[in-house]
Amino acid sequence: MNKFFRIFFLLFFIGSLTKAQTVYLMNSTTENLTCPTTGVFYDSGGAAGNYGNSQNFTKTFNAPAGSCLRFQFTGLSTESCCDQLRIYDGPTVGSPILGNFFGGANPGVIIPSGAAVTFSFHSDGSTNSSGWTASITCLSNCTGTPNPGVASFVSVSCPPSSSFVTLSSAGATQACGIAYNWQSAPALSGPWTNIAGGTTNPFSTTYTSNPIFYRMRAQCNSLNTIYTNTLSPTTSTIPCGLSTYVPSTTPYTFDVFAGTTLPTTDDVLFATTVNFGFPFCFSGTQYWGGYVASNCAFVFDAVPCYPNILVSTYAAGGVGTGYTIPNTGAPDNNSSIPRNAILAPWQDTDPSLGGVMRYATLGVAPNRRFVASWENIPMYSCGTAQPGIYYTGQVKLFETSNNIEIHIGNKGCCVGWNGQDAVLGLHNYDGTVYIPQVNATAHNAPTNWTMTNTAYRYISPCAAAGGPCLTLPTNFKSFYGQQIEATNKLSWETSVEENISEFIIERSSDAINFTEAGRALPNNRPSKYDFNDNTFKPSIVNYYKITALGTDGKRNSTYVLPIEGNYEDLNMSEIYPNPVKDNFTITFTAKTEIQTEIIIKDMFGRIVKTSHHSLSGGNTKTIINCPELNQGIYIVEVLSENKIISQQKLIVVK
Repeated sequence: MNKFFRIFFLLFFIGSLTKAQTVYLMNSTTENLTCPTTGVFYDSGGAAGNYGNSQNFTKTFNAPAGSCLRFQFTGLSTESCCDQLRIYDGPTVGSPILGNFFGGANPGVIIPSGAAVTFSFHSDGSTNSSGWTASITCLSNCTGTPNPGVASFVSVSCPPSSSFVTLSSAGATQACGIAYNWQSAPALSGPWTNIAGGTTNPFSTTYTSNPIFYRMRAQCNSLNTIYTNTLSPTTSTIPCGLSTYVPSTTPYTFDVFAGTTLPTTDDVLFATTVNFGFPFCFSGTQYWGGYVASNCAFVFDAVPCYPNILVSTYAAGGVGTGYTIPNTGAPDNNSSIPRNAILAPWQDTDPSLGGVMRYATLGVAPNRRFVASWENIPMYSCGTAQPGIYYTGQVKLFETSNNIEIHIGNKGCCVGWNGQDAVLGLHNYDGTVYIPQVNATAHNAPTNWTMTNTAYRYISPCAAAGGPCLTLPTNFKSFYGQQIEATNKLSWETSVEENISEFIIERSSDAINFTEAGRALPNNRPSKYDFNDNTFKPSIVNYYKITALGTDGKRNSTYVLPIEGNYEDLNMSEIYPNPVKDNFTITFTAKTEIQTEIIIKDMFGRIVKTSHHSLSGGNTKTIINCPELNQGIYIVEVLSENKIISQQKLIVVK
């Protein structure tokens, strides 16, 4: 995993003062920290660069007496075979080892038992990577009774099998000497027992019967025990069903075809998971993206326990969708008609024969729209012989209002194939509810229909006042952001600012582990705030949330907002496996169709193998067979448009 956090700023909205966190690079020095303090720890390449070759560094961090250090890694990426980070529980490499990390192994949270921790890093003479990022917090010893925070859960039940629950506690005290453990009981009165392994926050587990109760125990130095509030998970429900959506006509307007081009595979959900750049509420569930189907639908992730592709498949990039439509049309949960989906309409088109599919997010926050486009897509069986029936259409999803529009430029029928059937409208998560466009029968199988220059709108009730997708705490009125001119621009507006000491801007690479990216002082009255983040990693998705820190220490956070990076035209994974015996794999992610050349050279620079590959847009897994190579070390070069875009070391063993 790449590193994502660089220099962090404190942004004041009265004036223009800026304060940066302390940055520590991997080198052979000793750092004596004060407490309390925070910082960020990178490999020698810093926030934006890779670490170097042939490095041997040993670095020790010391905390003051009576304090401890907490390192939270957001990821680690090194050469799997040869570049390693070792962490020791003490002031030297002779101290007990806490772990040896390489490849993509994330060290997670490291808290040494004493006041010192030592890092040792070694890299060989070739092939480097992006290294790591870790936030540093110096903590004081706990005293008295700790604050266990407020516990909450996310629960999913799949009757009649077991259920899954994720437990978390917000606002818990961070200090040395505190031990946390989740407990469960069959009743409120107990008996309460510790859950094996339940020492992390958050923590996931399963349960097989109700009622069952959970709480978290917090202890300071094995004394002063306190518990969180008690939780009782129940079977999940689906709020704001599709039956509450209101269809209507709307003026036909086509957005100019633009954006990222999708590959031309038939009967699939495309491997590229599209990101809206804003939260979108569909049938009471908040989504950040989904899947474009080659057969003219936009499909959201399945609701847990309810597969939404064919009979038993969950939506995912690259899965086959089928194409048949039952004579009864929708709703249906036993055919290829996708569920938890927008059908625009669902029909058997064949993009492998021609046409272009794209997606883009247009406009300016908080009034953007996501647009998925199908342009001049032939119908299967009829092929290219009848361009008059080619499909052209768009699905539009609107930020803030959460409304849905379907615009159809041209939709014909392929006589003699699949009953000429097509289904236009919305389909719910389990195939029991179908919302047509105004007319309950005209645009659903087995009726045959054509359409030109027509558009429909679905008005969403889910984001209305009190709706299930409103996840902002009471302090916040709005929160949105987008990338503009190489800057991730965040904005939020408050409705209440009583007892707020400051706002903390937090950023993450995985939407789970967050690190502070800046702070802002409140105006002590309802206000709108802006924060410009120029230190993010541009080639990945950066996740943000704003936390209002109360004068009493309590924290209220917004939902998590993803901002998609500016991807290069071609990205690739590391060689896997490595060392290799007979073949290895490289996974490519391309914006469009692109030609590549893979060259393998020996250590004298002589070319021993070449191969050419045509990549489709999205993800492509390429296997290179090399049983003819002798045991030894080689360099694998990947070229595109006669430019070297990657060089990796390959170790061949026999």
